[in-house]
Amino acid sequence: MRNTIIITILLFVAIIGASLYYFANLEGEKKETLRPLTFLPKETFLVATFQNDATTDNIFKDFEIFEAMIGRQEFEQWQILKAKLLRHAAIQPYVNGVDQYVSFHPENEAITTLFTIPTLTHIDQAAITSFLENAASAYTITEKDTLENHIYSLDKGIKDSIFHIVYHENIFFASFSDSLLYKIMDKHTPKLGKEEIDYFVENNSRNSPLSVYFVHEQIPRIAQHLMRRKAGDFIKLFDNLGGQSAWNLSFKNDALILSGESETAHRKENYIELFGNQHKTSQTLYNYFPENTASYLSFAISDSDSFRKDLLALLKQRKELPQLQAQFAEIKKSKDVSFEEDIRPIFGREFALVEQSNQTELAFISIADSAKLETFIASIATRVSDSLYRFDHSNIPFALYGDPLKSFTRPYFLRVGNILVLANYQSLLAEYRRDWERVNLLTNTVGFKNSERIQGNEANITCFVRTGASSSIINSLLKAAYRESFRDKEDFGYQDFYSWSIQIAGNNGNFQTSIYGVYKSKNALGAVADWIYEFNNRPITAPQVFEHSDTSQFILIQEQDHTVHAINPSGNKLWSTVFHGRVVGEAQQLDDRSIVLVTDRNRLYRFDPEGNSLPGFSLGMDSEPTYTPTISNIGGKQLIFIPAGRKLLVYTTDGKKEESWGDKNLEGKILFDIKVHSDQVFVGTENGHFYQFDAQGNLLKEEIITDSQFKNPIAIARLEQNRHAVYAVDTAQVSFTMDFKEEPKTYKLEQGANRSLISYFPNTDGIAYRMAIIDQKHLLTKNIQDSSALFDFTFTQEITDRPQYFANGSNSSLLGIASRKNYLIYLFDEKGSIRDGFPIEALPDFYYGKIDYNSAPYLLCVRRDRKLYAFRH
Repeated sequence: MRNTIIITILLFVAIIGASLYYFANLEGEKKETLRPLTFLPKETFLVATFQNDATTDNIFKDFEIFEAMIGRQEFEQWQILKAKLLRHAAIQPYVNGVDQYVSFHPENEAITTLFTIPTLTHIDQAAITSFLENAASAYTITEKDTLENHIYSLDKGIKDSIFHIVYHENIFFASFSDSLLYKIMDKHTPKLGKEEIDYFVENNSRNSPLSVYFVHEQIPRIAQHLMRRKAGDFIKLFDNLGGQSAWNLSFKNDALILSGESETAHRKENYIELFGNQHKTSQTLYNYFPENTASYLSFAISDSDSFRKDLLALLKQRKELPQLQAQFAEIKKSKDVSFEEDIRPIFGREFALVEQSNQTELAFISIADSAKLETFIASIATRVSDSLYRFDHSNIPFALYGDPLKSFTRPYFLRVGNILVLANYQSLLAEYRRDWERVNLLTNTVGFKNSERIQGNEANITCFVRTGASSSIINSLLKAAYRESFRDKEDFGYQDFYSWSIQIAGNNGNFQTSIYGVYKSKNALGAVADWIYEFNNRPITAPQVFEHSDTSQFILIQEQDHTVHAINPSGNKLWSTVFHGRVVGEAQQLDDRSIVLVTDRNRLYRFDPEGNSLPGFSLGMDSEPTYTPTISNIGGKQLIFIPAGRKLLVYTTDGKKEESWGDKNLEGKILFDIKVHSDQVFVGTENGHFYQFDAQGNLLKEEIITDSQFKNPIAIARLEQNRHAVYAVDTAQVSFTMDFKEEPKTYKLEQGANRSLISYFPNTDGIAYRMAIIDQKHLLTKNIQDSSALFDFTFTQEITDRPQYFANGSNSSLLGIASRKNYLIYLFDEKGSIRDGFPIEALPDFYYGKIDYNSAPYLLCVRRDRKLYAFRH
C-alpha cells in the first residue's frame, strides 16, 4: 500500500509560507493580476501568493514551521535578502500593493524556488543597477546579458547560494537557479495554461494570508522526483485525475493548515471521482486502529446507492465488471447467495487501510447489518480458528469498495465490535487482537489527540501519516538528497512534525480538500518547560500553590520518602524537610499564611512559608486522618476539623483539642472532607448517616438514608430563598438534598453507576453549583439545582482518578481529568471545550493556574521521569 508516500508530496508544501513571508510581505491592497503567472513553466509543482497587509509580520514572526521546513541556513539567507532588497526604500514605490508569487520547480535532485514580483510602473535598467549596488553592497554583483535581458547575480561567497534576479516584462523574477530564469524568459518553453491560471485567481481568498495553487497532473511527477521507488496506492488513486486545487492558509503556530476547493477533469476511469457526488460525513474507524499505525487511508460514504452506481460504472469502464459478475453468478448458483441482495447489505459505509510501522497492512470495514452477517457468514467464509474467518471467494472486498481493497484478494478477517478487521495473514490478526484487548490503540497517543483536534473527523477520504512511526518507511522511499534533509535535525525540522494528513470531501461533483501538518512547536503547551524540578523519589502529591509573602507565592509538593519541597515560582528550591508520613488530602493555608496539613502517621502539622513549625506543632492525633482538614471560623473561633475514619477530630489553630467538641464517634466512615456553613458543621458517612452540628459541637439533627451506600464527597448546595442543604449521591445514582428540616428530596440521575466518581464545582462561597460525573470512560457535567446536563465527553480509556477543579476567575472553574492508563491529562472549560494545548502527556494530580501573583497561567505536572514540569500557557 505504502500510504506513507503522501509525505513525500506534503513535505515541501509547508515551505511556501516561509518563502512568501520573507519575500512578499510588503504593505498595500491586493490587486488581482494574471500576467505574472503566464511566464511560469508548465512543470511548476506549486504556485502561491501572499496577501499583503500591515499585520503580516506579527502573524508570522514566530511561525516556527517556516524555519523547520526550509532549513535554518537558508532561512537566514532569506532574512538578509528580504531586509536588504524588498525593504529598501528605493524599491518600495514600485512594488507596494502588487500581488507577489512564489512557485516551486523541479531541477535535478532539488526543488527550486522562484519569486515573482510585478512592478506598478516600469523601472529603467540604470535605476535597477543603481538600486542593487546600493542595497546589496555586501554582495559581489555580476551582470549578464541574455535573451535581451540583464540577469544580476548576488554572490556572498557561500556555496550554492548565489541569488539571481532578472527584470523581464516589468516583473522581477528571482531565484537561486539561473537556469530557471532562462526558462521564464524563453518564449518556447511550455507555460501554465489559461484555464489553470484562471482557477487559481478565482479561488484566492482575500481573507487568507496565504493561497496555494496546485495542478493535479503534477502529482506523479512530484512523486517521481522525490522518490526512489514506485508510487504506492494512494498516489495511484490520483492517476489521470486532472484539474487543480486552490488552498488558503489558516494560521496556527503549531500546525500548517491549508484548505480550499479542488476541481477535476471528471474522467470516468479515476477512482477518486466516485466521491465527487458524495458529501463529507463522520469517519469513525480510526478508533479501532492499532497504536503502531504508521499511516492510514480511510473512506466514508454518505450515499451508498450513488457510490454503488458509480463504482459499477467505473468497473464497467475498465472492463473489470464482467469477471466479477461471472464469479458472483457462480456463488449464486452453488450457494444460493446473492451478492447484491445478501452480501452487500451486510457491509457498511466506511472502510480503511492501515499501514503499521513494520510495513504490514490491515483493512477495516464497518458492518451495517449484524444480524445478516450472522445469517450469511457461514455461506461466504470458513472459520479457521476461534472467531477468525477467511472468505471462501476472491475479490469480495474489491467488489464492495473498489481499488483501495484490491490487494485483499481473499483475506482473513476478525470481528471486533461492529467492524471487520482484514489481513492477508492470520498472524497479523492475532497481533491485532492482542492490541485491541490491551487497548494499545492509536487514539490513546497524545500526538494523535492533538491531530484529531485540529483536523476533525468529517470527510470522505482521509490519508494520515505519523512522522515518527513511519520514519523508516519514509527514509526508504526518498531519494538521497531529500532523505538527508529529512534526517537532518540540526538544519531542518521534519522530525518535529507529529503528523501529516489530507482530507477530501465531495462537493457537487468537485471536492473540498484540506492539508494538515501538526508540528511539535516549542511554543505549544508541554513542548518546552520554563523550568524542571528534579526529585530523588517519585512525587506522591499534587503540586499546590500558596502565598509566601505580599509579593510572591510558592509551590508545595511531597515525594515518596515523605520529603516536602517548597519551590519558588522560578523553579528553585526554597526549602525541603522530611515529614512523618504521607500527606493526606490537601494542605490548607490560613490568613497568617501558615500551612496546615495532616499525614497518615497521625500527625497534624502547622508551619510558616519558610518551613518553620509553629509552637505546639507537629502533634500526634488519636486516629489516622482520612482526608483534607477543613479550617473555618465558627462560633467566634477558628477551628480545624479533621475526618479520621469514624471519628471527627476538632483542634484549635494552636494545636489544642477543642473541648466543647471532643472526639465525635460516628456511625460510619466519613465521606471525604467536612463542610462548614452558616456556623454549622455537616458530615456525611459511607453508610448514609448525615449529621448537622452547631458551633459548639452539639448534634442538631441526624438524617439516616437507609438501604443506601455512598462513596463520593458531599456538597453544600443552594436552595430557593437562599436556603442551603447537604447534597449527596449514593452508589445507585440517587441524589439526596437534605436541609435537616424536611424529608430529604431525591432525584434519580440518568447517568452513572455504582463505580462513578463525582466532584463538585464550588463558587467563592464554597457553594457547589455543578457536578462532574465520571462513569468509566464517560464524563458528564450537570447543574446541581435542576440536574440539567451541561456537556459530556467520552475518553478512550477508563478514568480512575477523581476529577479536579481549578479556579478560573470569579465563580468559574476549569475541570481537570487525568487518564492514568495512557498518561494523558485534559482540561475543560465550563462549556465543555478542551483548553488549547490539551490533552498532554503527564501523570494524574496536576495543577493549573497562576504560580505567582502576576504570572501567566501555568501547568504544573509530573511526568514518568518523576520530575515536576512548569509549562507556561
